[in-house]
Amino acid sequence: MGKTKVPAGSRYLSKGFPLLWFAIAAFVLYGQSINYSYTYLDDQTLVLGNLDQLKSASSLSRAFSEDVFHSPSGHGFYYRPMLTLSFMADAMIGKGSFAMFHFSNILYHVLATFLLFLFFVALGYDRIRSFLFGLLFLVHPMVTQVVAWVPGRNDAILAIFILGSFIFWLKFLKSGRNLHLLLHLLFYTLALFTKENAIVLPLLILIFSAAIQRNPLKKFAIPGAGWVILTLLWAMLRYKALGGSNEATFSVQMLSMVKNLPAVLPFLGKIVFPFNLAVFPILADMKVSSILGVVVTGLLAMIIGFTRPKAWFWYFFGIIWFLAFLVPSFVSVNNQIPYFSEHRSYLSMIGIFIIVMECYPVKNAAFSRLLPVSAIVGITVLFSLLTFIHTRYFRDNFSFWQNAVDTSPTHAFNYNNLGAMYFMGDNLEKAEPLFRKALQINPYEPMANSNAGLVCMRTGRTEEAEKYYLEEIRINPAYDHAHYNLGLLYFNNSRYEEGIRQWEQTLNINPRYNDAYQALFFAYEKLGRRQDYDRIALKARENGINP
Repeated sequence: MGKTKVPAGSRYLSKGFPLLWFAIAAFVLYGQSINYSYTYLDDQTLVLGNLDQLKSASSLSRAFSEDVFHSPSGHGFYYRPMLTLSFMADAMIGKGSFAMFHFSNILYHVLATFLLFLFFVALGYDRIRSFLFGLLFLVHPMVTQVVAWVPGRNDAILAIFILGSFIFWLKFLKSGRNLHLLLHLLFYTLALFTKENAIVLPLLILIFSAAIQRNPLKKFAIPGAGWVILTLLWAMLRYKALGGSNEATFSVQMLSMVKNLPAVLPFLGKIVFPFNLAVFPILADMKVSSILGVVVTGLLAMIIGFTRPKAWFWYFFGIIWFLAFLVPSFVSVNNQIPYFSEHRSYLSMIGIFIIVMECYPVKNAAFSRLLPVSAIVGITVLFSLLTFIHTRYFRDNFSFWQNAVDTSPTHAFNYNNLGAMYFMGDNLEKAEPLFRKALQINPYEPMANSNAGLVCMRTGRTEEAEKYYLEEIRINPAYDHAHYNLGLLYFNNSRYEEGIRQWEQTLNINPRYNDAYQALFFAYEKLGRRQDYDRIALKARENGINP
């Protein structure tokens, strides 16, 4: 008997080969990021200022019992245990080297891309098509922030668990094996402990299994019970970790999500035309991308119109996937202007990929032929060049925040943070105008008044500094640094009691503010107030700080 002819190239996409190709491509494209420094957007808090805790095994329980920023009880919002655990692993393995964190980010992206490839194969697409679209995802400029910005890894970790859970669900439907169901539920649980967006996964599974695969509802009884129990367990732990309260009620969060729905358009525009990228944009500065989003909507509608036969269920599933993983990220938890960083599109863009793969001419293309492969490879090369360039904006704090100002010039937050970078570098001459620009755009910009006060205090303008601090406290009364710095100003100008009151208030807001403890120890010792010294020492010990 003659041997069955194997399609050209298929042998190189069998077994683990795609993982190898994805890894090579990722390290060639993103390898430059391994030597990048801190951007000072959350990474300085989550990693730089937390390295000692991350290296300690005792932080394991804190990962599940506190919010990711270890905020005082009742002030947290972001429950991210798996992100914290990933940071702990890097801190221990790399002994605090930030290069290890960047190296891991690339690995997470590679693994997520490989699982996307397996996901496409499980959905019924051929391996060549699945690989090419996986490669397109790997190099897409919109995923740059997930790889080059260390905290962005959370979206890659979420994708790993969501895709893994869905793959095991499909295996369970096919095999009926309890092991596959247990692995599906395990990955779903890990996804919940990664990011709240995971809660939509059962809905997507129900839509897919009932509408596309036409599975009877009785088949969901046992998995459904598992989803409910695990979701309730996660919700209780999250509620307890966040202090049982939050500034934003559920209704406020839902209203903010609806209010921010127009942001769907720029995300859609950037997925297809990723030429207006920004590291920290707001909706007001995304007009071009919003217009492109309208264009993309029209193009998709036109392409679907020309497609025969139409896969309506697949289009519906792709749209729901896109919106389900994107729109929940639009929730605003405070009064700040919401931002729409591109890492939020990481998992959601898979829905758009599914729609495109079910449309003419992609659906009917033979990817074993030169022309279709050349077309998608050409797009991949173009996207790779854009990604390589965009990655460099994450190489250090000045590059990051300068790009933020350049690409989103109406956002006061960006000017305030670029000013903070110059202040940290002792360049007060450049820092002060940026703080004033931030306040010019938004007089209520959190921390901007406090930062301007720091410049004034550093340059000997104490009266002006006091006005800035008091204004910061008026509009942002829970900002611990403003109280602490005002306390320094008062105490250094022999206004001892006023300084002490500000430091005590600092600890009321943040019981783990080490510098406030040290300041009070010095003050009470200087003033001979032993009883107050002992009281603060006891409070310090109760909060894990050695007097």
